[in-house]
Amino acid sequence: MEFYHTNTIEMKRFRILTLLLAFTMAAPALIHAQVIKGEVFFGGNVTQVDGDECYRFRKAGVHAGAGALIPITNWMDVGLEVLFNQKGAYKGDSINPHLGLYTGRYKLNLNYAEIPIMIYLTDKDRYSLGLGVSYGRIVGLQEYINNQPTAIRLGDGNIHWREGADGKPDISKAKDLDELTKLLYEAGYPQNEAIEELVPRAISNSDSYRAHDFNICADLRVRIWEGIHAELRYQYSLAPIRTRLFYKDANETILKTDDNRVLPLQRQYNNSITLRVVYLFNEHRAKANKEASKKGQ
Repeated sequence: MEFYHTNTIEMKRFRILTLLLAFTMAAPALIHAQVIKGEVFFGGNVTQVDGDECYRFRKAGVHAGAGALIPITNWMDVGLEVLFNQKGAYKGDSINPHLGLYTGRYKLNLNYAEIPIMIYLTDKDRYSLGLGVSYGRIVGLQEYINNQPTAIRLGDGNIHWREGADGKPDISKAKDLDELTKLLYEAGYPQNEAIEELVPRAISNSDSYRAHDFNICADLRVRIWEGIHAELRYQYSLAPIRTRLFYKDANETILKTDDNRVLPLQRQYNNSITLRVVYLFNEHRAKANKEASKKGQ
């Protein structure tokens, strides 16, 4: 029995050594066949923040960074990137035609350090379609109303009860004024007070943006010349970056409601379009290896 046990161990060791030897011999060929291409990016964004009542892609920003393109097959690559990405919103001076009120200039700067992970499908080494996700962390935040900076900061991005959120229901779950009314009355506020006047007294609007932003990304990349590509990217937030109420006046004392008692509570999302130039390193070598792989060499 002891001899059988020893022999079994030796056989297992022999198999492991054989596999390691085979992998060691094959590794140079695998490394040679799979060329990792370096990338550098530079371009610009046009962005808006959905849910902030500043419509259209009016905010311009810088998009720049570097990455690596890792081949999986002859037609599929995984892209890893590190970016500096400027997003936000902009609105010039205007008159609100529905309220007859002057709404001043607004500008929001959101600067992100961003890490996208993409999967690219390439056709004939010229066109690539990409799909992926990205994680962004705010590294710069500025908000201006009528050219004056606000006290905006990083936080949870939610509206809160003025006397603190501990032990109180989640206001952000209210879908209309009736649901918010029920939450306020259940919290002990007097029921003989008009809800439009009660809300500004009971609730403190959000004064923060969430520091983290997760996006879905879609790309179209076209090869222009040796190593140079043009790329169009669309990004949209998967989770709100801020939740806030909207008021008719700058002092936030009159809720902006309509006859349907719709709560002016908006969840805000980054929405951006990027046009960038991509330069690929090692593209000649990768192309040569791909041709050799097709011929079975």
